[in-house]
Amino acid sequence: VLLSITEFLGHFHPLLVHLPIGFLLIGLLLQFLSRKEKYASLKPAIPIVLLCGTIAALASCITGYLLSISDDYDKTLVSWHMWMGIGVALVSLMLYAKEKNPAFAIDKRILSTSLLILVFVTGHLGGSLTHGSDYLSKPFKDIFSNDTLSTATIKPIANVQEAIAYSDVIKPILETKCYSCHNANKQKGGLRMDDSLKLMKGGKDGKIIEPGNADESEMIKRLLLPVDNEDHMPPKEKPQPTEQQIALLHWWISNNADFTKKVKELQQTDKLKPILLALQN
Repeated sequence: VLLSITEFLGHFHPLLVHLPIGFLLIGLLLQFLSRKEKYASLKPAIPIVLLCGTIAALASCITGYLLSISDDYDKTLVSWHMWMGIGVALVSLMLYAKEKNPAFAIDKRILSTSLLILVFVTGHLGGSLTHGSDYLSKPFKDIFSNDTLSTATIKPIANVQEAIAYSDVIKPILETKCYSCHNANKQKGGLRMDDSLKLMKGGKDGKIIEPGNADESEMIKRLLLPVDNEDHMPPKEKPQPTEQQIALLHWWISNNADFTKKVKELQQTDKLKPILLALQN
């Protein structure tokens, strides 16, 4: 019960985390504007905005910590994100104290600059946890890359029978449907799927793949559950695999979940052959 309450409170973190960013950036903007005489009337609002931002930052720190212990994320990245978040809360509190009491020892410009940097660093680390470490840089990679498609897009295969079954057929499905929750930075249920060894090892509930026995594999069982079932994977708010993609996963597992063989080396039913052929389009 305690774990359920902790997890419930932790899930408020994504809702709260944007509040301190908004409040504190507005507070810093008001500080900057109030230096000019025509905006001097904004000064009384600054402490109020900073106080709201500080309270929101503290609430975000608490819920973020609860989320980190009830879910599975990269520990190093979580640790950096947590301490940067705590830094945001502490510096915003000191800046509020400076606004209320100008005699406070630390220079206001140092506090303001530090807070601005901490907000951006903390936000970047949070984005890396949920969207991957290349979340900010990825659009630039796509712009300057020769390939205009996202690396997470399933691309046509020139000759499907000569393709490697796992890397060319199965991996793109996992990449587009599963990696967002089971990657190096975030391992929902202790499961990591972007690494072949860890994929076969499984997660907290054990193996998800039984080579040669797709019907008894937890991956297939969860894929086939009703979308509204809480054990269905991927979650209903995430992009769902098609029937053809599930059939391909079932086929690969039934063929002993081999990571090295070509498609032509694996048994293919008459029902599966047109599904494979469609991958060339």
